[in-house]
Amino acid sequence: MKKWKLGTYQRRSFDDGEAEESNTIVNQKKIIEDYLKDKKDITVYKEYSDDGFTGTDFYRPGFQKMMEDITKGKINGVIVKDLSRIGRNYIEVGDFIDEVVPKYNLRLIAINDNIDSYLNPECMNNIDIPIRNLMNENYAKDASKKMRSSLIASKKSGNFIGNIAPYGYLKDPDDYHKLIIDKEVADIIKYIFSQVLEGKSKTEIAEILNRKHIPTPSKYLNSKYNKKVVIENNQWTTHKLDRILQNKVYKGTLEQNKSSRVSHKIHNKVVVPEIDRVIFDNAHKPLIRPEIYDQVQKILYNRNLRINKDGKLKKYNGYLKCSECSSNMYRNLNKKNGKERYYYYCGAYQKKKQCNKHFIYEDEIDETILKIVNKYIELLLNLKDRINDIIDYSEIEYNNEINDIRKEELNVEINNYKKKINDLLIDYKSEFITKDDYEEFKEKYLYELNKLNLEKDKLNATNNKNNLLWLEQFKEKEKFEKVDRKLVINFIDEIRIGNNKEIEIDLKFKNQYNEALDYLKRHDL
Repeated sequence: MKKWKLGTYQRRSFDDGEAEESNTIVNQKKIIEDYLKDKKDITVYKEYSDDGFTGTDFYRPGFQKMMEDITKGKINGVIVKDLSRIGRNYIEVGDFIDEVVPKYNLRLIAINDNIDSYLNPECMNNIDIPIRNLMNENYAKDASKKMRSSLIASKKSGNFIGNIAPYGYLKDPDDYHKLIIDKEVADIIKYIFSQVLEGKSKTEIAEILNRKHIPTPSKYLNSKYNKKVVIENNQWTTHKLDRILQNKVYKGTLEQNKSSRVSHKIHNKVVVPEIDRVIFDNAHKPLIRPEIYDQVQKILYNRNLRINKDGKLKKYNGYLKCSECSSNMYRNLNKKNGKERYYYYCGAYQKKKQCNKHFIYEDEIDETILKIVNKYIELLLNLKDRINDIIDYSEIEYNNEINDIRKEELNVEINNYKKKINDLLIDYKSEFITKDDYEEFKEKYLYELNKLNLEKDKLNATNNKNNLLWLEQFKEKEKFEKVDRKLVINFIDEIRIGNNKEIEIDLKFKNQYNEALDYLKRHDL
């Protein structure tokens, strides 16, 4: 009697679903164990398992180890619960049966499929096997499609789908699909954004964080989730800061479905265009106010990212434009008669000989900026004093708080109706409800959703009185004595330089300023 040294192979995929108990590793082992009880010609050399691996991927650690032992002659047979455990790729499973089994003279046993290549070699040529493999592959394709549809529907409902919460957040213990603020590192996120507003470059911010020995997100998350991962570079870099500064999650927005698998067979991921991503606003409490987040994005976008040798941004980086061609103005150093003087020139003329050859000295810009900004602050403070005589800012703050509470309530209700509409679509596609029922309920839900959105729009379009609250940030203070990066960021949107050194300045708050003036006019003040 020939003796067989078999390897048992078990595989469970998340696609199988937790409800399919027979597909758990433990139950597969039990089925194999019961089958081998009276098989005296068979001994188990080793058990091979892959828990949580899809059947369409054949680069599984357990399966690859088994293949290695087959090629080395350590085992001369394989036993599985059924062929689907080997895999759900029609071609790959076919290659295993048609090439690997005969090449190594393997005994293949698939219990539930009544396959034993030694006792019944004819079964290996049975047409049932390729048909069964094809059915297994179609199952994998269908399961993958259903899972992705379910995940996308969940994402569209504002649920967070991910193993680990983003840096700065935790999964809510009461609902793992919702995010709550991680108080341990929340201040770090706020600090990073505030430093951009202060005018610091990403290089400077990284240096500060490293100097203070602040753990990087990867190190912090590894320690938090007890992951034994070696981190080669535990230093803050501009790249790591970019990932934080450009992540919409910090303003309360979930942006998911950023990448997608090529297919149920090919597990390489491709980047999904932004228009096709699942974006859900007001999904959780923001760490950074949306208006602050947007302001930071504008700063990052407008910057000419060239920095000084010391890693600091030049004060006018990203703010100086040529008024003739809208190109960036570039900074250079002029040395004459032992004196050093910085100047700016049109980038289009320098690079492509387009536009006109014109320049302006930096100290000339500084002088104009100081005059205009100091005069502007004087006007703002005067405006604030006039308005203070007729309104109570504490009342405004109270009204805003009430509005914010109601807006949060509205966001919850809006999200609930969005979820109802998504669930309704899933029920219709699954044929749980008729088309007429779908259309009827959808119309009702959309009506309620539109009402809620209208109320929210009215709250967002706050009255002029509430819009005057921005003036509170301007306090009595001395005039600025010099121009620095912080001044430019806080008061200027853009500076344009003309052929004859004309300087045009777009100031921040000009729309709010004009609204405040209109408010005073309406009150005959």
